[in-house]
Amino acid sequence: MSAELSRLLQNGHELIVRDWAEKVTADRRVKSDERLSYLQLVDHVPQIVEELRRALAEDQPGGRMLQQGAEHGRQRWKQGYELKEVVRELTLLRATLLEFFERYRGALRFQTSEELSRSYQKLNIFMDDEIYKTIEAYLDAPHNAESN
Repeated sequence: MSAELSRLLQNGHELIVRDWAEKVTADRRVKSDERLSYLQLVDHVPQIVEELRRALAEDQPGGRMLQQGAEHGRQRWKQGYELKEVVRELTLLRATLLEFFERYRGALRFQTSEELSRSYQKLNIFMDDEIYKTIEAYLDAPHNAESN
């Protein structure tokens, strides 16, 4: 069933990124986005959604294939974000993804509620790993900048 979520992500990729960007710009807890262009704001988010799509298609929710979260963390550090803003952005991405799946749930051919629940669990595992990788890269960015 994860393959169906992957297909749904592929079709709704742009809508997800746009909805996420709207949530971030409306959220008062994220202030650093005010000085960014739309392209700077969305940064690596389209690639994160693509990583999730591939992970669901391959039935591998997290692990070694995660690279975009780290890139996103380093970029946000360079842009002067506070760590709490970076985390908030990613929690908004999780919420946007879950809302998207709920909105288009009728297009999925899940046989049981357990299958849907397992797929949501894979999404959450992926986002947990993504948040971890992003925070790790954000915190390492000042040390890596000094060595360059």
